[in-house]
Amino acid sequence: MSNTTVAPQDPLAVLFSYPQTVAFALTVGLTIEIAVGGLINAAAEYLSTDEPTTVTTRIIVVFNVLTIVYSSVTVWGSLVGERECAMGQFLALVLAHMFAIAFDVFMLVKTYAVGQFHRNILIGCIVVGTYRVCWGIVDIAKSYGEWDSEMGACIYYQNPTTGTGYNSADILVDAFATIVALAYNLKYLRTSISQIRTVLVRENLLRSIIILSLNSFEIYAALNWTDQFNCTMAYLFQNYVYARCINAETVIKGIRRKAFLAPTVSAESHGSTREAKRSRLDQNETGSANQVKSDAWK
Repeated sequence: MSNTTVAPQDPLAVLFSYPQTVAFALTVGLTIEIAVGGLINAAAEYLSTDEPTTVTTRIIVVFNVLTIVYSSVTVWGSLVGERECAMGQFLALVLAHMFAIAFDVFMLVKTYAVGQFHRNILIGCIVVGTYRVCWGIVDIAKSYGEWDSEMGACIYYQNPTTGTGYNSADILVDAFATIVALAYNLKYLRTSISQIRTVLVRENLLRSIIILSLNSFEIYAALNWTDQFNCTMAYLFQNYVYARCINAETVIKGIRRKAFLAPTVSAESHGSTREAKRSRLDQNETGSANQVKSDAWK
């Protein structure tokens, strides 16, 4: 029996079957496609208006750039040889945490808006955000990639403690966003509020619940699954959902604009200028659809 190994340039053939490789490539490709579409939408919006870009728009642009780079490096990291293995996996790991933290920052910024820019909400956002960043730094230091000479492939070794830690930190961010959105949703259900507040709170509540459920599933998969393909696809699916949720902001923004205009038009049609002004003031104070003019979003 010869002492040869599989050629380094074909590690995916070792790790995955052909159908699995197709699923791997398709999921990565769809995620990149969403990010590219998001960048095109952001560019079109920027060129079509003279108003300054909002904080959320800037975060979405950064997130989409990270998505493209991270997804590309993920594929490259699966194809590297022995010499590039450690560096490739290290780069993929750093980008993975930057990708996840960028999404968490987006969630926390939206949570801050739902909380009407309240100081206590801001403090909570800073605390849970810092907690997530710290776990990311520790995980980068403890997890690593290593060449497996028997398999002829570059294998990533996740530290179990830090893996549970940063996933739990993600869940903490999601839980905080969900609790704030739920609290304000219940508060507004008992009061007479503008349509824009309803849209703002409920869109964030829905997104928070989706991401909380997803990250809870990721922890379950990390603790119970051992198959390399299933674990890889679980994280790729997470990346896809992240990209889909954050870029849904483009669609939701249009809904918020319609909600923003509706009460004003209605008030003015009844000849109530005072009610129209009050409606505009109420919407601006909540930091809702008029994000471009709100100092907290600049």
